[in-house]
Amino acid sequence: MKKLLVLLSLTAVALFAEVSMDKPLSALTIEGDDGGHYEGEAWSSSMLKGKTTMLMYVDPDERSKGEVFKSTIAGFEKDLDFSKFQIVVVINLNATWKPNAVIRKMMKSKVDEHPKRIYVLDVNSAFVKNWGLTDDEYNTIVINDNAQVIYSHSGEWKGDEMDKINTLVRSTVK
Repeated sequence: MKKLLVLLSLTAVALFAEVSMDKPLSALTIEGDDGGHYEGEAWSSSMLKGKTTMLMYVDPDERSKGEVFKSTIAGFEKDLDFSKFQIVVVINLNATWKPNAVIRKMMKSKVDEHPKRIYVLDVNSAFVKNWGLTDDEYNTIVINDNAQVIYSHSGEWKGDEMDKINTLVRSTVK
């Protein structure tokens, strides 16, 4: 019986270990004490529909892994039509030892510096629990205008992956 429970537990973990690319993302709303938009309003995954989205789900302690994106994202912000494309940066506040108030203060300059980006705070790792993103890591997903994941990556970047994501996003935004 114990072996069966362990097997079922491992199977469940494997099923939810990463974002599904076979179907649209499940509905997710974050509001109130659980987080939401940086400005305080609720955030809902329904806001992903109708636009290609590059969503980065970030453990603040792993943010340096996103440095590789700087030039790519700057290019997106310069070249792409933001009526058809959006960049969503979700901060996983539950994944860090840093106080939420300190992170919010540090984010203020980012919000001012990058007004085209949508900043979301996730206080209780809702994206990990509901979408299977990797906790304590830097996750990047590209979502098409039907709210279906077309690219998913977690952790360090290797080789020509930046070129691939750049090409994918630009070919998807029409």
